[in-house]
Amino acid sequence: MTFKSILLQQNIFAALCLSALVTVAPAVAQTQASCSALKGCEQKFCEMEIQLNMAKQTGDNNQVAGLQMALDNARTSCSDSRLKDALTAKLAEANQDLVRYQADLQQAEQQGKKDKVMKYKKKLEETTSEINRLNDQLNQLELLPQ
Repeated sequence: MTFKSILLQQNIFAALCLSALVTVAPAVAQTQASCSALKGCEQKFCEMEIQLNMAKQTGDNNQVAGLQMALDNARTSCSDSRLKDALTAKLAEANQDLVRYQADLQQAEQQGKKDKVMKYKKKLEETTSEINRLNDQLNQLELLPQ
């Protein structure tokens, strides 16, 4: 199915648009997998291009314009060192959240508030997962040549 035929179907038969997107979905998934092989700014550009192509396929001109502008801005301003700095800042914030949630959990346990204990245990799990994800991303960026 060609890009033009997808657009034609979308304009003529709005209901068929969904089936056209389902047809395209495996190709998008395969493209996203190829982005994961990239690192740093190149990965960011690749992911943005996928979103842009999906917006083009759905005919969402406002989203296309916004994504194109964002991609152009990213291409002119993205640097791996800036990405590292941003990840480091997010990691520091997540670590602060972790410390705060641990204190909140301890206080809730002392007060016997079971609902709060469950809440803070969940927040600790989510934050720990986020820290691991951020560390993985940062480690990948560290492997990039300077």
